[in-house]
Amino acid sequence: MRFPYVVFPAKSDAAFPNRRLCARPLIKVLLRKGPRSLLTYAIVDSGADQCIFPASLATHLGITIPNPNTYVFSGTQDSPQIAYFDTVTATLWNWNPAEAAITFELYAGFCQTLEHVGLGLLGQDGFFSRFTVNFDSRNLQFDVSA
Repeated sequence: MRFPYVVFPAKSDAAFPNRRLCARPLIKVLLRKGPRSLLTYAIVDSGADQCIFPASLATHLGITIPNPNTYVFSGTQDSPQIAYFDTVTATLWNWNPAEAAITFELYAGFCQTLEHVGLGLLGQDGFFSRFTVNFDSRNLQFDVSA
């Protein structure tokens, strides 16, 4: 299944004075837990070890946090970050009606430190371990296949 990169406006700065746009491999994801569901976005991130979403999404899905499935990790922050994991059903789709959606069980984390970003991360364990992902940055698209 092919997905377009999402292009955002970006501010220039001293390091990148000519930057006006930023393109990212962003994907729309429907997360479900029992009868509850929500639509969110996640960056397809080969540098992320796990699949992690903002903590507020857990509340919408009826997932209790904190919970015993605690994962302590570090990322771009020096301090430890905590994610609480649970199994959800994830569905990915693009806008081509000829292609079927991809639905799979995902052991996902929910973390307070992603609240300011507002996006999830689809990482190595659970996403790249399940799918073949090919990035075509030059043409602003990427492919996900089973």
